[in-house]
Amino acid sequence: TDTERIILANQYEILGDLKKDPTLTQLAEALRDGHKWLYEQSFAWVSDVMSDKVAEDVLWIIEIYSAMKDSYRDLADKSGIEERLLEFRGFDGNNEGELLHFARALREHGRYTETLGTGDLNSHMPTCDMYDRMVAVWDKLERPEYPYSREAIIAILEARMRR
Repeated sequence: TDTERIILANQYEILGDLKKDPTLTQLAEALRDGHKWLYEQSFAWVSDVMSDKVAEDVLWIIEIYSAMKDSYRDLADKSGIEERLLEFRGFDGNNEGELLHFARALREHGRYTETLGTGDLNSHMPTCDMYDRMVAVWDKLERPEYPYSREAIIAILEARMRR
């Protein structure tokens, strides 16, 4: 809106003066003068807002991995469970970039740090189908209560391999 353009123009003008950056002052002028093409180019890097559904899906996946990992730690009988499969694999940077960036942002904000670890989180292969199968089994198990049983962990992990 015109009001938003004026507010942004004022902010960019102040920032340009403080930082002694003429490009910020030019952006303020483009906003004030209504040169849409010029100021839209400056905001082309801004991502669309992630939908609540997509964020919720990512959070469920991470929650499931977190609960499996914690439950595994407390199991007396760990037979039939490969511990390495309890590590969250992340998302594919080429095909699931929005999800990958959200997972990284969660970790940077101190959320799920144990589950997300310290690695890159780029799986270098699509993972959403695998995660969808795991969530479907988790739902079929009626969203087991924490701690997960050995059988529930095995069933969820087996869903990773099904096609």
